[in-house]
Amino acid sequence: MPNFEIRVWVDVLAARGAVKAFAGELGFQPRETTELAIVASELGSNIIKYGRHGCLTFSGLEPQEGRGRGISVVARDYGPPFHDLSIALQDGCDDRGPLDPMQLLHRKGIGGGLGAVLRMTHSFAVHPLSDGKEIVVTRHVKGPGARGR
Repeated sequence: MPNFEIRVWVDVLAARGAVKAFAGELGFQPRETTELAIVASELGSNIIKYGRHGCLTFSGLEPQEGRGRGISVVARDYGPPFHDLSIALQDGCDDRGPLDPMQLLHRKGIGGGLGAVLRMTHSFAVHPLSDGKEIVVTRHVKGPGARGR
């Protein structure tokens, strides 16, 4: 299971590229590999923005009934817990509520990251940890489409 320490933006790019290449090896189509690269990028950039530092790992999943092989992506950070996860999953929001449009340039994002991750994956789980949190997402090659489609 590759492990990418995430401390600076270039670390996110390295993890993103590795996830995309691995997804291609697993049999995902080009559009799907691009979506998985976006998932890795969003999770990695959130580590930097909100968790200070952390790591991103990924691994292959064996086929399940009605689904082909898959990929699991895990983002682990050493930062504060979500104030309100349900709000953080809404586009245009962080975990405390709607974002101020005048502050978007300073944030390096528009508040759509976790919602996009949710829409481009088959499963999404958050595990609070004593010193941070872990987000685990999965996507399969075949089977029911990712949420949001």
